[in-house]
Amino acid sequence: MNAELVSTVIGALIVAWGAFTAWRAPRAETRLSLLSGIVTAVVFILLIRLITPFGGWDGWFIWVWSAGLLVIVVAVFRTALVWPDLPWRAEDTKTRRSESSGLAFSGLLAVLVAGALVLPGLFL
Repeated sequence: MNAELVSTVIGALIVAWGAFTAWRAPRAETRLSLLSGIVTAVVFILLIRLITPFGGWDGWFIWVWSAGLLVIVVAVFRTALVWPDLPWRAEDTKTRRSESSGLAFSGLLAVLVAGALVLPGLFL
């Protein structure tokens, strides 16, 4: 096995995990949990686009990438359907803590991906 194949397989697994996270997000009990799931999925997809070598963007990986994006689009549509019926925050303190930590993790991932995209451009 060469390094490019291993990188592509790991990238496909992360795309699949992001799609699974997005698919599961509309089942959340609150809006914050729902946002956390969608943001995490989008960040995973962007992260893979950033770190996967361009030599691996052929054949089966493009199909995995497209399927992951399709799942995220369907999940966002499902999110729009359930959004009005959900409360912003949970009543239970323990659930609130998990919501906040999930959203903080999603935000941290978004900042890291944005920084990884912007910082190299500043030094060119």
